[in-house]
Amino acid sequence: MRVRVAALIIAILTTLSVAVAAPARADTGSLGAGSADLFSPSSIFLWQSPPTRYIVVLGAKMGTFGQTPAILEQRMNVAANLALSHPFNRMIVSGGNTWWLPVSEAQFMNVGLLRRGVPVWQMINEAASTSTVANATNTVAMLKHMGATGALIVTNGFHMGRALNDFRTAARKQHARLEFRPAYA
Repeated sequence: MRVRVAALIIAILTTLSVAVAAPARADTGSLGAGSADLFSPSSIFLWQSPPTRYIVVLGAKMGTFGQTPAILEQRMNVAANLALSHPFNRMIVSGGNTWWLPVSEAQFMNVGLLRRGVPVWQMINEAASTSTVANATNTVAMLKHMGATGALIVTNGFHMGRALNDFRTAARKQHARLEFRPAYA
């Protein structure tokens, strides 16, 4: 219990120092549940146990020549704001096949998140999935292996219901005790 309280205090102080010292970002992402605001439900969820709570960003089909679709830009904006506000929480970037391109969606998102200031050590790739069901199955296995207790799922509103259902179903099938919360892009 003392470790969690100490981790929470460190996370709050770090977040406050990042918020004060960091230059203002033009795009602050969602102001709803995906927000990285100090006392938002997403932030409180992540602060409860930084080493065991993850941020999961779902990929989206890339353009034929590697163009990033607008929905993926929105997801990366929200994910970057969360990651920068919660430097002790790791992020799983999930997305596989990009047709004929030689890199995965996760690798494209790595570049986009690096450009937004997220350090590479904070990101973990899940690059084998080709659908939301596969995102959920593969990511739940990773979370279970890493001893996670829960994760924020970053995706767009039209996709959130299905994504949360797929993640909760995958957790039940794998007997993983994980809590999933939405972070809307």
